[in-house]
Amino acid sequence: MKVLKLHPLMTISLLQMQIQRLLSCNVAVYMRHSLANAFDTLQEAGFDEESLVEFPIDETMSLREFEEEVEEKFNFTLELCNKDNKPFTNKSQHLFQISSTQPKKEERNYQLDISLDMLTNNSRPQQNISF
Repeated sequence: MKVLKLHPLMTISLLQMQIQRLLSCNVAVYMRHSLANAFDTLQEAGFDEESLVEFPIDETMSLREFEEEVEEKFNFTLELCNKDNKPFTNKSQHLFQISSTQPKKEERNYQLDISLDMLTNNSRPQQNISF
């Protein structure tokens, strides 16, 4: 199962890269009907959670269902796009149909995983140790 990991301090670009890796497609992120790229982080774009949220992706959902579910749960909107950054016109196709059309890559994006780990570790309050 694929899991989308969201953190309030995650940048919009990092979210876009994560979706590209998970679903093999591009994505446009919107906040209040304008591109969220004007915001640095998801928190600035309206993400209300205070810690890491793991959002399982049901690949049997249609593109429309996935986009609506994300919008309902979080305060921003995703629009899945093809590799040319043009929105998919057939919103009834399933998420697994998008990723199955792309050639499988064995490489893993470790930089993205490290960035997510750094976000979760940096968001924890630091404890002062005194001797």
